[in-house]
Amino acid sequence: MINDFKYALRMLIKAPAFTIIAVLTLALGIGANSAIFSVVQTVLLRPLPFPKPELLAMIWNSSTKEPGSRQTQSIPDFYDLRSQSQSFTGMFAYTDAGMVLGGAGEAQELSGIAVNGDFFDVLGVAPLLGRGFTADEAKNGQPNVAVISHGLWKRAFASDPAAVGQQVTMSTRSYRIIGVMPTGWKFPIDAETIDVVVPIEQLATESITQRGAHFLRIVGRRKPAVSFDQAEQELKAIAARLAERYPDTNTDRSISLVPLLEEVIGNVRPALLVLLGAVALVLLNACANVANLLVARAAARQHEFGIRTALGASRASIVRQLLVESLLLALLGAGAGLLLAWWSIDVLGTFGPRNVPRLADVGINAGVTAYTFGIAIASTLLFGLVPALQVSRGNLTDVLQQGAKGSTGGLQGSRAREILIVLQVSLSLLLLASAGLLIRTFFNLQATNVGFEPQRLLVLEQILPRSTYAEPDKQRSFYQRLLPELAAIPGVGTVGAATPLPFSGDDSGRSFRMERDPERGPGTHPDASNVIVTPGYFRTMSIPLRAGRDFSERDNETAPGVALVNDTFARRFLPNVNPIGERILIDYPGGGPRVLQIIGVVGDAKQNEIGSPVLPEMYRAFAQTPGKELGIVFRTASANLTGLQAAVQRVVHAQDDELFVRNLEPMQQMIGDTLAQPRFNMLLLAVFAAVAMTLAAIGIYGVIAYSVAQRTREIGIRMALGGQRGDMLTMILRQSLTVVAVGLGIGLVAAFAATRLLASLLYGVGANDLFTYAAVVLLLGVAALLASYIPARRAMKVDPMVALRYE
Repeated sequence: MINDFKYALRMLIKAPAFTIIAVLTLALGIGANSAIFSVVQTVLLRPLPFPKPELLAMIWNSSTKEPGSRQTQSIPDFYDLRSQSQSFTGMFAYTDAGMVLGGAGEAQELSGIAVNGDFFDVLGVAPLLGRGFTADEAKNGQPNVAVISHGLWKRAFASDPAAVGQQVTMSTRSYRIIGVMPTGWKFPIDAETIDVVVPIEQLATESITQRGAHFLRIVGRRKPAVSFDQAEQELKAIAARLAERYPDTNTDRSISLVPLLEEVIGNVRPALLVLLGAVALVLLNACANVANLLVARAAARQHEFGIRTALGASRASIVRQLLVESLLLALLGAGAGLLLAWWSIDVLGTFGPRNVPRLADVGINAGVTAYTFGIAIASTLLFGLVPALQVSRGNLTDVLQQGAKGSTGGLQGSRAREILIVLQVSLSLLLLASAGLLIRTFFNLQATNVGFEPQRLLVLEQILPRSTYAEPDKQRSFYQRLLPELAAIPGVGTVGAATPLPFSGDDSGRSFRMERDPERGPGTHPDASNVIVTPGYFRTMSIPLRAGRDFSERDNETAPGVALVNDTFARRFLPNVNPIGERILIDYPGGGPRVLQIIGVVGDAKQNEIGSPVLPEMYRAFAQTPGKELGIVFRTASANLTGLQAAVQRVVHAQDDELFVRNLEPMQQMIGDTLAQPRFNMLLLAVFAAVAMTLAAIGIYGVIAYSVAQRTREIGIRMALGGQRGDMLTMILRQSLTVVAVGLGIGLVAAFAATRLLASLLYGVGANDLFTYAAVVLLLGVAALLASYIPARRAMKVDPMVALRYE
């Protein structure tokens, strides 16, 4: 084997052009595979960084009418589930709790979560310094305590151990730091970067007894002896008992149990598996290209192997020699591919969508390296075995005679190269069709009417601290003073506010019934999105008013409750009825329903994802339903207003100089963030498809060019006997395009079957869209025609006398 490696290295050095092309081709295929595999390994395959993570599960509230639906829980329901369940060693509940760290220097915005006392025990992670919460510390009325992340400890406290025990101000409330989490700790649900953890009971004081206030997500650690199905069935039984005991709030409510890793992965699994399959096709295409090169190279070396056979070399030794050359090429390609993968991973980390969990942790590790070189060895068999077996099977006498005449390498060599071209064309068509469907999906999403005009629309999300703005009157008064002052800033046209804002990632819903409909009992009421807005919001957003009137200043806390609804609400719940004047009865736990009279109908507007259907929405007046948080929207006179951020900050601080003012964000950017995942899928698959098509075109060119070179004498004879140049061009193109047509046919059949796997990623286009397939066939056909035409033109220019003397 050592001698074989030495000989293979000498032969590759003697043919530098062949070696460079083969290594680069393999590097493209292997590098792409390694990069995507590293993402798949980290995101899909790597276990969560907790002890026995397979026992952790998300416990969702769900509807018995929609099995598997995922909804948040209330604090009383959580306490009942935890106390009555025997299948779990522990549970904890959590909700987002963003904070602002005050004190010396500039204020810092922190990402945080509010949890109950079992958080550290369930996850099995203890603070590096200090400790977690005790049950007594988590009670309402106790001094506020917090555990901070290692990153925040390093960033804000210069890694000082004395930070544990310090009093700090967060969102104008005083907290005592009692612990620091370990280095690299992340909370791998929803947001991975968590700066601070606080007890939930100290924040959600008014919700502790409200069974209808659903805002918690629950995580439980299952007992090892209890199966997943057993745990889920027990929780469903508990939920059924709660529904019987509390019909007003729990009717139609059940439990949906989801493994924590699956919850973290979310909906990125289909896209990553599609990309992994795509890079596998790119690698097959690369292997087919290198195999074509090796078939041509082996045909040219038949005389050499004939002499070696005549001198006593066995067929096995010749096959081994050729496989060693292939292996050396593959190893060189793997090395170059690792470098390409390392660079690609940096690009993916920088430009990849933010909603892919753990993407920042992707890197080249031992597993990825082993996978890369495993691919290299498998590739050796893919592209090296067929040429090796073909050459070693040749008849010794024929080979020596063909070598003396400089013949073509035989019919078998031509047939093998044609089969490889068919494979390349079909694989390329499959990738191009998939990329074409995702490209059309992306542009369909981009062209979707969101129901308002996002141009020149800026967003400021303002949150008032609970400690100083707990009373509704203070919340109402602050925003009623602030909004007119913001509207008076030069360059600002109109100002409005809402919570939740479109494309903010938040949603709020309420169950209700129309007063005109008969009461069918608890749990039978439909749901609708519940959006709180200020006067001027619809005008600022350019959401059209279809009927009735907008909110005005007279719709205040002393006026009767009013609401506007969107078109979808009116069509679904008030068909063939004038909605104006109809009354909505909104369910409120622990009391009678809130009565709202519909005063207007507005156009549909997308609230969350562009690709999701518009839901029924009811809009309520902020003055009648105040809150601490509002998303303020500005319609500006021009796209860029220098100094607007500073002006907004001055206005807000004039009302309260202790408030933290976030940066203004363009609404178009918020919408663009929702397109990050489809854009990512489209770009990667389009790149892979372009690489595959390029490799296929190179392969076609190489085969036809080799065929023309080997048939020079034949072409000369044909032309000497009266053949025309056009006849030679037609003959060569017919040979090439016949093979390409077979590849296109096979590729179409494969694409029609395989692209159905993309159905969950498509929007506004079917998996078997004929326009896309026609465009792909045309594109690939033109590329094949160009790749064939260049060597075919060379055949037209063959001089018969030169060709006849060629041998």
